[in-house]
Amino acid sequence: MSASKFVLPAAFAHHYEKLGIADPALRDQLEIAAGNISDLGRRTTEQSYLLGEHLVAASGLLPDGLFDKWVKRRCSLAARTARAYMSVARNLGDYRDDLVDLSASPTVMFHLAHAPHDKIREVIAHCEEHGRLRVLDVKTILGGGEEGKVKTARGNLHGAGGVTGLKALIAVKTRDGLKMFVVHIEVIVQAIKVALEQKRVIKEALAREVEDLARVARMELESLAQFVEPDSDLRRHPRSTQFPKETEWAVVNETLQKLGLFDTWPKSKELPGWLRDEVLPVLEWSISKERKPKWPLAQSVEKMVFVDDMVELTPEAAEERATDQAETSVETNLDRLTERFGETLERATGGLMVVSRETPKLRKQVVAVPPLAADDAADGLNETLQDEVASAPAVTA
Repeated sequence: MSASKFVLPAAFAHHYEKLGIADPALRDQLEIAAGNISDLGRRTTEQSYLLGEHLVAASGLLPDGLFDKWVKRRCSLAARTARAYMSVARNLGDYRDDLVDLSASPTVMFHLAHAPHDKIREVIAHCEEHGRLRVLDVKTILGGGEEGKVKTARGNLHGAGGVTGLKALIAVKTRDGLKMFVVHIEVIVQAIKVALEQKRVIKEALAREVEDLARVARMELESLAQFVEPDSDLRRHPRSTQFPKETEWAVVNETLQKLGLFDTWPKSKELPGWLRDEVLPVLEWSISKERKPKWPLAQSVEKMVFVDDMVELTPEAAEERATDQAETSVETNLDRLTERFGETLERATGGLMVVSRETPKLRKQVVAVPPLAADDAADGLNETLQDEVASAPAVTA
């Protein structure tokens, strides 16, 4: 379709009026680019290249500031995301066939777009050897050069003893560990934003990008911010302390935990809302550079902490919960029947005989108990006991 024959839909004319783009020919060219971008749909590796090429072409028609406004208003793409795709088209052209064959995700290519050529080749070789290309692997490879220098510079730290040496190690971990946590959260946030920009969020594809990284980030958070305590039941198995319930950091921790467990994600229909309204605000709050960032969620923290009832359980977890509930129900019914029997016996003997309501210290937990009799049967048992006690010889003190 040539620009001269293109007719601008009236529904989109107001976008160009607000942007001050009056030239009909320019409008037609930009609208053709917008249509090409919209037609791409899901962002496969090849489509990521094509998207970048269309954006590069459109950017050549407008000044930078105006292009940023146009791409956000007309294409629903953040300027930062648009420039990331443009970098892929401009900088990764020599590796197009390799990355398409490896089905590299947009997020992976965003990181590679500004990497040196030797690092890009190293990433591709790693993927060919291991059969997959993860964001975490890319980050590790791209940071390898600096990491080696840092290790050399810090070699003496691990030989310094005493409290002074320990403080030095803690300082290094706090500084660099925090940086890595922030980087990992940023990667997760970017992957989620890219997924939300699509017509439909592909649940499995997003999980491949963020699930493992969310687990890493959660472990980093616990390592940086929590203490260690012995398990109350198994003292040989220490564990991290927990963030106080109903606090903001408890929500961050639970959010990362849920992101790291694909089986607990909401169903596909509710997934975009959860990611947009809960996950992104919480993660961005956790790495905000503001001195006192405002908690972004409208509802209270108490409602946001993910309790078991708010999570879709796996069949194994659901079976375990059902077993626990059954055992609790059995124990409660046993206690109630014992109490009723004790009251009946006490009335019948005038208080001379009672049933203790204290639980023996060595009492073993009941694992499986036959079904209890119905309440009517229990009432019949009480009446029988009363008759037997009434007919027995009187007991004198």
